[in-house]
Amino acid sequence: MKLTDYLKELNAGKKFKPTANLGYVYAPNCIRRCLRISQEEKLVLFEIYSLYNEEKGYAFPTQQTLAMYVGVSSSSISKALKRLEEKEFITSYGAKGKKKRYIPNFALHENPYLVLSETFHFVTKVINKHIPEELCGAWGNKLLALVNVKKEYEFTEKDMYGNFIKSFDKNTTPSDLMVFITQYISNTYHIKLDIDWKNETKKTKEEETVTPHSHFRNYKKRKSNELQPDEHEQEELKIWMREMGIED
Repeated sequence: MKLTDYLKELNAGKKFKPTANLGYVYAPNCIRRCLRISQEEKLVLFEIYSLYNEEKGYAFPTQQTLAMYVGVSSSSISKALKRLEEKEFITSYGAKGKKKRYIPNFALHENPYLVLSETFHFVTKVINKHIPEELCGAWGNKLLALVNVKKEYEFTEKDMYGNFIKSFDKNTTPSDLMVFITQYISNTYHIKLDIDWKNETKKTKEEETVTPHSHFRNYKKRKSNELQPDEHEQEELKIWMREMGIED
């Protein structure tokens, strides 16, 4: 599976810097396009990145501050923060009624929402090369309907994508989702999709080796005094990449 270079950098551990207080904030593509994370939740998360204090290791805005920045009510912010914590994008601590501290989770390769979302985007990109032209965007809309179920159906037997999220753990590989999507499209439109997913992931790996992204080259040229991932972090990354079909 194509694991883009920005995600490689984030997976390496502690080097994701949201560049707080510089007038802008990094918005990783894997989060920006993440499925099952609402636009409001993403905006709140990006504000936390923006307000993150690297020395202290957390952000400490009030909910009213976040409400003013995002342009929604404090109650909406409260709900978004709760959902972000449930989805393991942040951790918070602090006594009730007092100012809370918010710690972003930078171990993005462990987050089921991101791993499955990136898998989904990879699968749809490959299927698009095999799907009959007459189907156009119909099959994509069908898949999105499978992902974006009504709130009352979330994580029930009617929510297949949600069940993949719920059953995900560190030992899970996205291959089951690849197979499920392929079969779902095949059965829905009565077409045969003969896709060798192992070969597709291998081809993507080879393409990245030949044409690396410029910012990953810059990442490899980081200053020598910057923190590098330790051996344990590197080994964890290698294992996960093999599970994703990126490394042999």
